[in-house]
Amino acid sequence: MAFVKRSYLENKARDVALESLVESHIKKIASAAELTVFLSHSHDDADLARGFKNEMASYGIDVYIDWEDSTLPKTPNKETAERIKEKIKQLDVFILLATENALDSKWCPWELGVADSLKGPDDILILPIVKYYDDEFKGNEYLQLYNRVIQRGNGELCVMKPTQRTFCFTTLRQFLQDRTTGGHLKRLLG
Repeated sequence: MAFVKRSYLENKARDVALESLVESHIKKIASAAELTVFLSHSHDDADLARGFKNEMASYGIDVYIDWEDSTLPKTPNKETAERIKEKIKQLDVFILLATENALDSKWCPWELGVADSLKGPDDILILPIVKYYDDEFKGNEYLQLYNRVIQRGNGELCVMKPTQRTFCFTTLRQFLQDRTTGGHLKRLLG
C-alpha cells in the first residue's frame, strides 16, 4: 500500500471516456447523489481535483469544487469564507486533497479546521498525494488525526484509520457508500 500518486489523478483528469461519462451524468449525479463531498484543495492542483471528481463520479458521488460554484464572489472575501463554511457544514464528507500546494495555502488548513469543528472524525478524510509510490508523505502532524485514503498495489483506493497505518479497513467506495443512507437522511431532515 502506498499514497496516491499525482499521475493517478492526472490520468483520471485526462481520461476522455471518463470525462465523457462525467459530463453526460453530472447533472443527474448532482441531483440524485445520496452523498456529497466537499473537496478542499489548492487551485494550483485543479487537474488533480478534476481527476478526483471524475473518479468519484464513476462511484455516483457528487463532489463540490469551489471554483465551479458560480455563486461565490470572483475575489475571495468574507462572503467567500461564510459560503465555504456553510458548504462544509451542508455536505456529507470533507476530503482534503493533501498536496504541498494545499498544505502551503491559506484556505485549505482553515477549511480543515472548519470541518473538524463541524463534522465527526469519520466524515473527514485526508488524501495525501505523492509523486512516486515509494515517496513518504510529509504533511503536517495534525493530519494524522484523520482517516487517510491510500492506494493498494492494484490501484484501488482504500481508507485507513489513524491508529492503523499498516492496512486498509475498507475501500474508499465502500467507506463512502456506507455513509449514503445517513447523509441522504441528514439532508432530507434538514
